[in-house]
Amino acid sequence: MAKSCGESTVEVASSSSSPIPASASATRSKAKHHIEIEGYPVDGRAVSQEFLSISHGHLDHIGGLPMYVATRGLFRLCPPTIFVPACLRDFVERLFEVHRAMDQSELNHNLVPLEVGEEYELRRDLKVRAFRTYHAIPSQGYVIYSVKQKLKQEFIGLPGSEIKRLKLSDHKYGVHP
Repeated sequence: MAKSCGESTVEVASSSSSPIPASASATRSKAKHHIEIEGYPVDGRAVSQEFLSISHGHLDHIGGLPMYVATRGLFRLCPPTIFVPACLRDFVERLFEVHRAMDQSELNHNLVPLEVGEEYELRRDLKVRAFRTYHAIPSQGYVIYSVKQKLKQEFIGLPGSEIKRLKLSDHKYGVHP
């Protein structure tokens, strides 16, 4: 099993995978056990995901978080990063505390509360941003997007005139007469 705690990895579903329900697939082996959600095979892929985004606090969305984290621990995967609406932070932490008390497990995870509009850097070139959604209770969605860094790291935050001066004065960046 791959472990990627240092440099984060993000898996995006391939467009070539077919959204055909398992029940409709005649070629699927009957001997192999599959986890299914509404007829679609999951095959344990959810546990391997290092990042998880929670939209709202209904128990069908957050109730399984302790088992997800515990299962990752059993497979010796690094603690996951879980994004939640900021208003749910304390409730989700209490959910983990109850499970820790009941089964004496650590349940290591990184809980990231996000307000609508707030961003989190997954990697230097990848961010997640929370956006408002409408539901019976407070909720939000998340968009993951890439960021192109054309400016060298050492120049970030400097005014344009300073960047130009450094490029012209340094033999690495400028041509000397």
